Amino acid sequence: MRKFATLVCGLLAWTIMGHAAAEAVPGVSADTIVIGRSAAMTGPIATRMKPATEGMTTYIDQVNAAGGINGRRIKLVNLDDGFDPKKAVANANRLINDEHVFVMFSQSGGPQTQAVLPVITAAQVPLLGTTSGADSLRKPNKYMFHLKASYTDEFAKMAEHMKITGLSRVAIVYSDEGAGREGRDLAEAALGKQGIKSVAQIGFKPGEAKGAVDKLAKADPQVVILTSVAGPGAEFYKEFVKLPVRPQVFTWSIMVVEGIYKEVGEKAYGLVVAQIVPSPLDKTMGLTRDYQAMLKKAGLADGGYSGIEGYISARVLVEGLRRAGRDLTRDKLIAALENMHDYDLGGEVVNFGPDHVGRRYVELTIVGRDGKFLR
Repeated sequence: MRKFATLVCGLLAWTIMGHAAAEAVPGVSADTIVIGRSAAMTGPIATRMKPATEGMTTYIDQVNAAGGINGRRIKLVNLDDGFDPKKAVANANRLINDEHVFVMFSQSGGPQTQAVLPVITAAQVPLLGTTSGADSLRKPNKYMFHLKASYTDEFAKMAEHMKITGLSRVAIVYSDEGAGREGRDLAEAALGKQGIKSVAQIGFKPGEAKGAVDKLAKADPQVVILTSVAGPGAEFYKEFVKLPVRPQVFTWSIMVVEGIYKEVGEKAYGLVVAQIVPSPLDKTMGLTRDYQAMLKKAGLADGGYSGIEGYISARVLVEGLRRAGRDLTRDKLIAALENMHDYDLGGEVVNFGPDHVGRRYVELTIVGRDGKFLR
């Protein structure tokens, strides 16, 4: 009887210890993995965040409905930071310390991601993905993983196109704040690699767009590179379209074209925008066919480039969690991502290297008269 009691106590202790070990990994329980996200669901880029969020949450719902990952369902805790770095930091602290998330996911905004990086680094919580391609975020960090090309990659594509097509008189117009100034410097560097020097660099703050357009007219460029955040970009374009003769404008992927189209309508026609994901309407790719099939099943409208960006991010997250295995830890997830090579999403391949950059896709698109993108 004493041996039986000893055996029972041993089994009970083993069960308790096993349960405690499982609970020791924040955000991981027997049947759930908690993922944290802070994004600008309100504010200047909200029009991009809504379809991106739909793309990722719909895919996660699909995975959960099929049984989850290694027997666990994903729970995404999504907080709004209103595009405010201070709120992004507060959200990150809440997600890590109060919600006990396993991993942070798809932080929106360059300044917001920059502000959050010290938080996730100190807590040793990985962050998979940011909507920003800022090169200032690309310094080596064990806990930061990127799922899109950098702004350098985008401007390189623009500069190559300008070189090939003989466009040598290039003006750079930028919103005079952190992101815009960084874009200005990166654009100038990309042009320099093609042997092109800008004829003007014109910065402007809110309320100064008209003055910037006047300076642009005097510079008389063939083409403009616009490195602006959403609000100032729309303000600039509203004044820009008043010019009787307008140079073609190129801009980066973070520009909210919907905001420009709302201000100027069909006069946005011809705006060239860099994209860091394939066209969601490209039926030649398995990736986009899968994305459209998912939307149709869920009864959702096409989310455009933002929607498929969210979908791609969620697929990489799920694959990383799957490869990390049932005995999930943050170190195993980091190792799984670092060893993710030639992961084919369906015509688009993910390859993480030592720099923790999984994708570098860039293509140039043109805004049509209806505000839709033409390839």
